[in-house]
Amino acid sequence: MSAALHRPEPVLRHRAQPVDQNVPPAQAAAWLCEGRSLILTDRFRTGLDILTALRVKLEDPGEDAEYVAKRAFREAFQSASKRLLAPVVGRKVALPDAPRAGFLAELYPDHADFALPVEDAKVLSSAWDWYEQGVHFPVLGYRVHPFYGAYIPARMEHLELFGTWLAKYKGARNRAIDVGTGTGVLALQMAKAGFQQVLATDINPNAIESVARQLRRLPTAPAIELQRADLLGAQRGPLDLIVSNPPWMKGEVGRTLDLAMYFQDGFFERFYDQALERLAPGGRVVFVFSNIIELSQPDVPHPIQTELDRGRFTLVEKLTRRVKPLRRRTREKVEIWELAVV
Repeated sequence: MSAALHRPEPVLRHRAQPVDQNVPPAQAAAWLCEGRSLILTDRFRTGLDILTALRVKLEDPGEDAEYVAKRAFREAFQSASKRLLAPVVGRKVALPDAPRAGFLAELYPDHADFALPVEDAKVLSSAWDWYEQGVHFPVLGYRVHPFYGAYIPARMEHLELFGTWLAKYKGARNRAIDVGTGTGVLALQMAKAGFQQVLATDINPNAIESVARQLRRLPTAPAIELQRADLLGAQRGPLDLIVSNPPWMKGEVGRTLDLAMYFQDGFFERFYDQALERLAPGGRVVFVFSNIIELSQPDVPHPIQTELDRGRFTLVEKLTRRVKPLRRRTREKVEIWELAVV
């Protein structure tokens, strides 16, 4: 395993105040907001109760709130929750009811005893469950087992829509690239569709690790080359198809996974410049996108339409499909934008 993999930062020294179930969760939450560090001494459940009280104190706006309100709450919660610690002894959370977090053994070969924020321990546990059980992707016909810190698609409609587009694609199938591969689903779809060579890039080393492990799980691994790189990576000859499921909204990046969800100024401009250099004659650029930016950030210039207005690319085809609502009605649609060089 590469030492460069992202992991929650271990707390090696602290002066955290011990807390247990005798401390009212609301009181502990208030201490966290005041800047105090706390460490659990009895049960993991105590920490979960404190985090619930912290959400109440910070007035969690809920899923229906506007983007700005949700973002502000998330930043405040992350800042305060980092001060609630759980002890780790022998690379295991040393609380009797703590969930399994198998990634502790893999991610911390250099430390056996330390502390971790309870929220990070929760995330590691959930990630381990996803990794062990896998996520079934109908577009592939099998389960993908995502490594910790790799972006997992939250829905299937955009992958299904890409599969629809890919099935009728008439261009050359020599070389393709999946830019920002995440757990590698788009790259695996292209390999399944008969592309002779597929390059998958990602700036996140955990994503590259995730796809590498997935390829080793398959009975016959497809010809997918992995490269940890920003955007299109190193020059490897002309590409018939450049595919990306880029961030769908503009925002600040705080964590590694934020890179999969939020873009910043200059991101798409660099993408288009590199695509123009790498695209083979007759090749295509395909974005797996969403109208969520138009719904949530109507004042942000649309990163695809803006480039089309610039005149270097032309729109060949655009496909849309409604997203099935999970908890409430939604106007969101997933999209496929197929672009060609003018």
